Amino acid sequence: MLTRREFLVQGAMGLGAVVATRLIPLSLEPARRHPLKLGVITDLHHGLAPDAMSRLTKFGEAVRLRPHLDMVIQMGDFCYSQPESAECLKLFHDLPHRKLQVLGNHDMDKCDKQTAMAHLSMPSRYGAYDVGDYRFVVLDLNHFKKEGKLVSYANGNYFTDNASHNWADPEQLDWLATELRRTRKPVILFCHQPLGFAEPGQPLPPEQIEVLDVITRAKADNPKGAVAACLFGHLHVDRLEYHAGIPCLCVNSASYFWGGAMFPYTNPLYAFMEITPDGHLAIEGVSGAFIKPPPSSTDAVVGRSSSISDRHIRLT
Repeated sequence: MLTRREFLVQGAMGLGAVVATRLIPLSLEPARRHPLKLGVITDLHHGLAPDAMSRLTKFGEAVRLRPHLDMVIQMGDFCYSQPESAECLKLFHDLPHRKLQVLGNHDMDKCDKQTAMAHLSMPSRYGAYDVGDYRFVVLDLNHFKKEGKLVSYANGNYFTDNASHNWADPEQLDWLATELRRTRKPVILFCHQPLGFAEPGQPLPPEQIEVLDVITRAKADNPKGAVAACLFGHLHVDRLEYHAGIPCLCVNSASYFWGGAMFPYTNPLYAFMEITPDGHLAIEGVSGAFIKPPPSSTDAVVGRSSSISDRHIRLT
């Protein structure tokens, strides 16, 4: 059986509903105008997952049934920057909603970041956007460290030994600190790679601590601009953790779980999210099953699931 790295290296080289609700009360000022409604998908892997286009089509159909969505968000690993992805991009960009996109590591398997951003029609690799009564902050954690040097992901260069991954660059960290100290709105943070997640029995990795320390220090200086939640993908699991009281949620892949090979889900997975006027985040997910069960060696993977499951969480 191929390792994940071996399988994805080959891909980089060109080898060719049950509804769930999660409630996360947030500390907001009164007089919110209306619920903020979002459609979210991540880790579609068009060009790698063979049925990605049909999965995106199902998401698009579900989104079009909700014309009052304030934003549609894809959180990375969307497609390769190749002509074959044209129909995928057209479907996404033709959705009649405001869009937000995040760079994922596999978006740079066959190109550099500037090419990927141009292909996806992304204005920048990180940034901040007012969405209703919130400030949405997007981060780019697509860097690796090797022999003390920070390197930006490009052309699959992160498939390398003796490196640590998923770092933010110093320029971006400085920008994040300034942004969180100046905004007067609560922040929802989006990235591709996880924040607030550690392996069982292990400490948080340093690349996460670096970002989370910026968030914690900024909250002490500017409570009004505190990060209320962190949302990401990358791990292809359905998992929630807390860091310093902040809910950190991994949205499951639209396509499959990785267990030494692809283990696709029967249904395309995505979520509709609603931030209510009284400061709750409701997440409506899709349930499914594995087309073929993953191996027992993955039983201990935290959050392994073929669904986006039901949770009820209160922020204190």
